Amino acid sequence: MSEVQTGAIAQHDADDAQGDGHRRRTVINWVLAGLTVPGALAIILYQYAQVLATAGCSERTCAKLGPSPFVFGLIEYGAPVVAVLAVALSFVTAKTRHGIVVPLVAWALLIAGFAVLTFSFETP
Repeated sequence: MSEVQTGAIAQHDADDAQGDGHRRRTVINWVLAGLTVPGALAIILYQYAQVLATAGCSERTCAKLGPSPFVFGLIEYGAPVVAVLAVALSFVTAKTRHGIVVPLVAWALLIAGFAVLTFSFETP
């Protein structure tokens, strides 16, 4: 084999490896973005479960009855908005090199909402 043929084969193999990495990043991006939708649904269900768990509470028995109404509404209506925005923005950013940032930020916001709900409710 000549040096030109060897170089062409090596370049072709490098392009295939780069294409596989690009394809893998795109798939991971879409999986993470798509999973934000059931993640947001799970947070809303968890939020309502936390509220229902405080049904037998009064001010004396449960000191912490959840976040303020503003934060409660922000989590309730913000979680689905974050999920929809993650999917919508992924149409633009999924194939870019740093496109995975969009679903990672969405997941960070969803996890923050979950943490607020977990630590702000006190059940009997």
